Amino acid sequence: MGLTLGSLAVRHGCELHGDPDAVVDRVGTLGGAQPGALTFLANPHYRPKLAQTKASAVVLAQEDAAACPVACLVAMNPYLTYARIAAELHPPPPLQPGIASGAWIDPAAVIGAGSQVEHGAVVGARARLGERVYIGPGVSVGADCSIGDDSRLMAGVSLYDRVRIGRRGLLHAGVVIGADGFGIARDSTGAWIKVPQVGTVLIGDD
Repeated sequence: MGLTLGSLAVRHGCELHGDPDAVVDRVGTLGGAQPGALTFLANPHYRPKLAQTKASAVVLAQEDAAACPVACLVAMNPYLTYARIAAELHPPPPLQPGIASGAWIDPAAVIGAGSQVEHGAVVGARARLGERVYIGPGVSVGADCSIGDDSRLMAGVSLYDRVRIGRRGLLHAGVVIGADGFGIARDSTGAWIKVPQVGTVLIGDD
């Protein structure tokens, strides 16, 4: 997906030095980017690479603009601006809403509109998935869990009972949330007694 520098400048409040009709369709490093790519300069350590960049455009601060050999987007916070543009250029793959035949959903669970549940996933009793949630292959969502809109749980994620995930969460493959903490007490015989861990985990938005 290509975006013009002019449109990016307007959307992200940047001062554009260069052709507003020039198009970028990906991001790259300051030293490794090729034409068609957008890069950024936020750390003075990398400033020597600016003169040699082959990127189509660089997001940078005002004090670096004069030294930029290509088009640039001048921003108050170059790294933050770059992050937002990079998210536009590289959005996550679109969902394919539905529940795969190999998934198991407890009858008391609630699956929000537009969500995708992959093969081998298990969603427990009274769990609530928001809208446009992605549940990857082999994910286990415990009873009474809550997952906010637009969150993505990649393959093999495990949520213990009552875990709450906010909106736009991203849990990568194999993550385990809500397992017991380490709590043990020693009795008079020297035996170790497990202390029940009765709390849960709440992860906020984003």
